[in-house]
Order: sequence, then structure tokens, then C-alpha cells
Amino acid sequence: MDLSNHNNNIEKWFISRAQSDFPDSVDYGSNYKSVVDKLKNIHSEVNAGADFTDETTLTRHDSSHIARVIFQISKLLLYDKVDITAYEAFHLLVAVQIHDVKNIEGRSEHENNAIEIFSELGIAGLIDTRLLKNIGYIASCHAGSYERDGKKEKDKIGFLLPSYVYKDAFEIRPQFLAALLRLADEYADETSRSMTYLLKIKKIQKKSIIHQKHAECLRNVVIKKNTGIVEFDYYLKKQDALVKFPKYMKDIDSWEDKYLLDEIFERTVKSHYETIYCMRFLRPLVGITKLSISIEIEKDKISEKNPIPAYELVEKGYPTDNYSILELTGDALRKNGGYWSGENLKDYLTAQ
Repeated sequence: MDLSNHNNNIEKWFISRAQSDFPDSVDYGSNYKSVVDKLKNIHSEVNAGADFTDETTLTRHDSSHIARVIFQISKLLLYDKVDITAYEAFHLLVAVQIHDVKNIEGRSEHENNAIEIFSELGIAGLIDTRLLKNIGYIASCHAGSYERDGKKEKDKIGFLLPSYVYKDAFEIRPQFLAALLRLADEYADETSRSMTYLLKIKKIQKKSIIHQKHAECLRNVVIKKNTGIVEFDYYLKKQDALVKFPKYMKDIDSWEDKYLLDEIFERTVKSHYETIYCMRFLRPLVGITKLSISIEIEKDKISEKNPIPAYELVEKGYPTDNYSILELTGDALRKNGGYWSGENLKDYLTAQ
């Protein structure tokens, strides 16, 4: 999709659309601007609400995160085979604006309650009821699960959304739009999202420290147009590589102490499987086949060699297989008969 006349930004492209690009006489551009304006102050308070409710220190869920998600969606849309209509862009952009807003009341079920904000702000009339319902489902599929046949179902996009819906002659692809939002959100964690000063003065809640540290050391996630490659660029401070951080495991209501390198390995595997899941709905228009990860360790001297090799994550095995980082990378992370880990990195650095 060519967005070059709009700074490669889908939001700017959408706002410039003519009325004839929509299925009726509704001024979707103005309505979208009204939604953004009404939510602006709410977005600035999301972190405070979430932190109060959950006793956490959430990474930034304000307008800067919304902008980053839109940026990454725009990068995905730059693939040559992709095209979306202005009407689809309205669905997608409103879903982006509301997808995290209910964190203001706590993270539990935030994704499923997103459209309630329209009634609470008295702006439900801005968007047709059926359209708003579709937008709510798209937003809800960015995270979480739902109850199906008495158990949790994680395939929300596949089960909750149709492949196509229509308004007059206009086609909308809810699964495609939801996958764009979900994957862009997965790729939107990076340094500027972390609370770096709160980390510095040690004012981060215990259960959030490792998540904030992960965001802080993830310098960039780059979607390489038409290559099938997404690059993750990490920079790990030496002092952070030498210690373990507490991590709360919600599923078993317990804690573990974990090296940041091991958290990076785990998070990149999660991103790998999220990519595979979303590709089910984005192919053949968007085809990401490889995550390329580099982890630079802070050096005392410029001549020091970076110890952690770059590695790649590509699809392998049967679809139900859930491979570990070592099974996915093969020999790439091998070290002296073993493999790189947080413990091995600490031993390496302390021996220098």
C-alpha cells in the first residue's frame, strides 16, 4: 500500500479521504477526530488507574503507545500487496484508540470492555451501533481469551470474528484488521514505553520491574518492508545482566527470580508465536517469516566482543508444537558445550 504522500502513516492517509470513499453520508473523518479528542485526557490517566487498581507500574498506555501502534500498523501496510479501504481504516483506527483504554479500571478483561468507554463518555451516537460492535470485537481480539465450551479459548480472532462483513458494496475484513492491531501491538514495546526515571529511583512496583526493564532495553522493533523480516534490537546494561529480577507468575500465583536475558529469550519466543498466529489472517497480503534478534551487552571498552550472538526465529515443526528458545535457534546460542542463559552471561561478565 502506498502511503508515501502521507508520511507513511495510515492515520494521516485516512483523515485525507474524500466522502466518496465511504458507504454513506456520515463524516467518518470528523467522527474519528472527535473520538481522538474525547479520549485524549482518558489516555493520559490510564496508567494511574491501572496502577491504583492492580498495584502495578504499567508501561506507558497513553497517547504515545497509541501512536506507536499506528506507526507499526502503517509499516505492516507498506507491504506491496496490501490495500485497505477508508471504511476499514475507520474500524481499525478507532479500535486502536480504545484497545487499552479500559486498563484504567485494571487489566482484567480490559480488552473485552473497550467499547463501554463510548457510553461512559456520552459519545456512543458518533458511531452506528452495528459498526461500534464490530470495532469492539476487533479491539477485544488484541489480547486475552474467552470462554468456549467451558474452557478458555485463545483463538479469539478465529472464533469471534468473521472473515468478511459488508455494508452495501463495501467489504470489511474484521479478522485481517484484528490481526493488524494485535501484531502491531506486539511490536510496539520499546524503550520509550518504559518508566526509565522511576526505574532509576527504584519506584517501580515489584511485579512490574522485569516488564519495565524489558521495555527499557528493547531499543527498536523494525518491520522490514516486503522482506518477511522483523528486527528486534536490544541493549542490555551490564548491571542489569548481573542480577535477577522478581517475576510474578499469575497462572500459578507464585514468584520466581529471573535474569533479564532469560526474559528477553522468553519474550522473543512469545513474539514469534504471536507472529505465526497473526500470519494466519494476514497472509498472503503480509508475510512475515522471520524474527531477527540482536542483543548488545554494554561494554567497558570499545574493543570488547559482544558475547551474545544474534539469532533468528522461524516457523518450524507441527502447528501444535511449542518450542523453547533453544529448540528454535539450534546451534545459534550454543556456548562451550552448553547454551547462553542469564546465568552463563553473569559468569562471563564477572570473569572479565
